Amino acid sequence: MEVAVKTGRSRFVHSAGYVLEYDLAVPEEPVSSYLHVLFHGASRIEAHTPPVFARRQWTRSAQEACLFVCDPIHMHTKGSNCGWFLLGENEFLPKLLELRESVMAEYGFTGCVWHGLSSGGYAALKYWMRSGADDLAFVIAPHDDPKQLWQWERYAVPFLDLPAWGEPVPTTRQMDDWLTPGVARYLHAVVSEKEAYYALEHLRPILERAGYSDGVRAVKLRNGRDHGFIADADYETQLASAIRDWEAYRAKAAIAPRPSQPDRTGGRA
Repeated sequence: MEVAVKTGRSRFVHSAGYVLEYDLAVPEEPVSSYLHVLFHGASRIEAHTPPVFARRQWTRSAQEACLFVCDPIHMHTKGSNCGWFLLGENEFLPKLLELRESVMAEYGFTGCVWHGLSSGGYAALKYWMRSGADDLAFVIAPHDDPKQLWQWERYAVPFLDLPAWGEPVPTTRQMDDWLTPGVARYLHAVVSEKEAYYALEHLRPILERAGYSDGVRAVKLRNGRDHGFIADADYETQLASAIRDWEAYRAKAAIAPRPSQPDRTGGRA
């Protein structure tokens, strides 16, 4: 089912009443043929009025097609700053993937870049894999298993009884076939210099599960920064590198025959 494409602020409404807010910005002449989808990480709920969008003031958003997505937990309660985009995902996940398809078709885009920081990185990886497409995941210190984090007890456990709260399946358990030969999904992950916990306990298992494939690259920045902090210049440099590598990987994979892929858009995680 196609989703109507309308630029600007819009929303999906869940049958249980939850709301997923998003903002689609498409310049008159995008500088590339890619759609960028951005998931935010934990927000300062005491300082932000929802909806919360990652990098909404990003300079590149005036040049590229960008879809900014707000975690539905922020529209439901002020008691959580981090919901891993799990609330209502049984309906929101397929709808957002349908929106991706509609935007790609409407504008003739040839690829999609899924951005995410921290808990948003967890969401970006999930949507990237479920899309079934030759997309790029560009993630900063992504989570593998949300339940390993102290934030889970504080910001998720009080809300687990809400209807349609998605199962926090570890990223490593969702990776069974994403590296199928002939499929050109590409993962570029970045961690800051002082993020040893996230590098060792979350990113390393993801890399090990991926088998350190040619379709994966991980970078540790020598930036003296802790979790959640990355300079705009580093973000731009790493993104440009990720896109170049992804394009080369897609070109190489195009030579090989492509196997059929299962439908990954429906159901709970």
